[in-house]
Amino acid sequence: MPFSLRQEPIDFVDRAPVLVRAEVLVHAAPERVWNAFADAGVWPQWFVGLKTARYTTPPPYGVGTERYVEVQGFKVDETLLAFDVARRYAFRVDSGNLPLLAALVEVITLEPEGAATRVVYRQAFEFPWWLGPLGRLLRSRLERGLRDGLAGLEPWVLAHT
Repeated sequence: MPFSLRQEPIDFVDRAPVLVRAEVLVHAAPERVWNAFADAGVWPQWFVGLKTARYTTPPPYGVGTERYVEVQGFKVDETLLAFDVARRYAFRVDSGNLPLLAALVEVITLEPEGAATRVVYRQAFEFPWWLGPLGRLLRSRLERGLRDGLAGLEPWVLAHT
């Protein structure tokens, strides 16, 4: 990819200039919900707007595994930062086809809540300096996109587990 991003660690979600957060309650155990995240190829089946997702390194998958994703015309290469079965899935974007980001880390946590799972999805952004305040203004749109993306999670999990 022609545009490299700064490679941030997982704790970037605690200090990023822009943080987008969405959560959804899925009426299934974390072990059932986990498959929707761990299998890169199924993301386009439930995450609205995601066209392609695939691992580009061989199994077994875990921290350090690389992934290719296409979402809303944005094509990116990613590296997994966490792969904690039924608990946490996280990645950073390493490069992309558009110069829209300086850094991006996404962290998804699965929290048991009775017989259900609370999925908390956080996206930590830093935009290039030339975007100025526009990056912060995009926050509500990014948050809405994340909520829309998660809307298909529960129906997919209930139909496929």
